[in-house]
Amino acid sequence: MTKSLTCFVLGTGFGFLLVIGGQKVTNAGAALTCKRMPDYHRLVTFQSFIGDSKQCMHIKYLAQ
Repeated sequence: MTKSLTCFVLGTGFGFLLVIGGQKVTNAGAALTCKRMPDYHRLVTFQSFIGDSKQCMHIKYLAQ
């Protein structure tokens, strides 16, 4: 029982670390994409339980 609980806790912890690292990579990719298209795209930040999520959106979808 103790080994199962330890494996579950460690697996969950490592999973969250991987998700946080993946989110940082995705945010950097979105920022780079928006930097290449500054005329019609804006970098938008959303809040989630993991942290901030950034997306590159076309201005026609944003209320300006």
